Amino acid sequence: MDLIKRQRLKFTVITTLLGAMLLFVMLGVFFGMTYISNNVSVKAALQKALDNPKSYNDSASQALRCFFVYSYEDGNKISCPSDLSYYGDKQEEIVNTCAEVLKGNFNIGDHYFLCDSKQIDDHLLIAVIDRSEYHSLLINTALQILLLFCLSVALIALLAFLSSARLLHPVAESFKKQRDLIANASHELKTPLTVISTNLSVIKSEPTTTVEDNTRWIESIDTQIERMQELIQNMLELSKMEQTELPKEELNFSLLTEGACLTFEPICFEKSVNLITTIQPDVKVYGEKGALDRLIVILLDNAIKYCDPEGKVGVKLFVDQKKVRLSVMNTGEAISKEEAAHVFDRFYRTDGARQNGDNHSFGLGLSIAAATAKAHGGSITCHGVEGKGTVFTLFLPVAKKKKAGKK
Repeated sequence: MDLIKRQRLKFTVITTLLGAMLLFVMLGVFFGMTYISNNVSVKAALQKALDNPKSYNDSASQALRCFFVYSYEDGNKISCPSDLSYYGDKQEEIVNTCAEVLKGNFNIGDHYFLCDSKQIDDHLLIAVIDRSEYHSLLINTALQILLLFCLSVALIALLAFLSSARLLHPVAESFKKQRDLIANASHELKTPLTVISTNLSVIKSEPTTTVEDNTRWIESIDTQIERMQELIQNMLELSKMEQTELPKEELNFSLLTEGACLTFEPICFEKSVNLITTIQPDVKVYGEKGALDRLIVILLDNAIKYCDPEGKVGVKLFVDQKKVRLSVMNTGEAISKEEAAHVFDRFYRTDGARQNGDNHSFGLGLSIAAATAKAHGGSITCHGVEGKGTVFTLFLPVAKKKKAGKK
C-alpha cells in the first residue's frame, strides 16, 4: 500500500501544480487587463484635460483629481492656479516635480501622479492627475487575487487528494487481488506439490521395485498433476475474462441454455435431482459462445453439487425490461448473507463446499462466472431464500434488433 500512497501524493502534487499554473495564468491575465484598463482610462482622462483645461474639472469624477501647472519658456516662472492645499506642505514639491517630469509617472509620499504636457504659445500646459485612488485599487485587487490564488490552490490540493483515493481505488483493488491471488494460488499448489514430493520419495526409497509395484504412487502423482493443471487453467480463464476483450457475435442464448441443461440431465438422474427448466425461446445476446456456455455450466454444476438429496434445480430464462435474466435455483440450505457477499471472490469456498469435501474445487468457478458476466456487460447476483434454497441470477444485455434494410 506504500506504492498507492506514493501515487496518491504524486497525483496530488502534479494536479495541484497544474491547477496553480492555470490559475496563475488566468488571474495574471485578469490583473493585467485591469491594470491596462486603468492606465488607458487615466491617460484618456489626461488627454481630455489637456484638450479642455477649463471645463474638465467640472465634469471629471472625484477619482481623477486633476490640476494644471504652467511652465514658461524662460524656465524660471512656474505657476499653478489650482488649490493644492489638500497635499499640505508637499504642494511646492509636487509642482516643481511636474515641471521637471513634464510627461510620465511620479510619486510624492503616498500620492501617485501621472502628468502630460502641451505647448501653448509661450508656455507649457502641464495636466496632472492624481491616480492615488486607482493605485490603491490596484493594490487591493492584487492582494485579493493573491488571496484567491492561495485559497484556490489549497482547495485544488484538497480535492486532488480526496479524489485520488477514488481514482486509485481500482488500482489498489487490483494490487490486493494480485496479492491475494499469489497467496491463495501458492496455498492451493502447496498440497499437490507436497503429495507429489512424498510419492517420489517413496519411489526413490525402493529403487529395486518395478513400475507395477509403484502404481499406487504414480496414480497419486497423476491425480495431483491433473489438479494443478486444472488450477492453472482456471486461473488463465479468469485472467482472460478480466483483461481480454472477447470477440462477440449474436447468439441464441436460449439454445445455449437448453444445451447445457441437456448435458447435466444424466448427472441429475444419477443424483436423483429433479431438473426443471423454463426457457423463453429465441433470446438473443451478444457474446463469445465458449465463455457464455462455460458460465451456464458453472452455474448448473454449482447448483447441482450443493442441492439437497432428491431435491430440485430450477432454470428459468426470460427477457425482463431489455435485459436477459437467467435464474438458477437449487433447493437445500439457503446461503447466508455473509457468504453471498463473498461467494464470487477468488478461492472463496462456503462452509457447504468444505463439508462436501470436494478436492477438485478451488473456489474459482464463480469468480470466472462473475468475470464472464462483467466482460459481456452484465452482472450476476446470489441470495438465499430461507426455507427454499439458493438463487443465482445472471443479467445480460439483450442483443438489439437490426433495423430493416441493414445487414
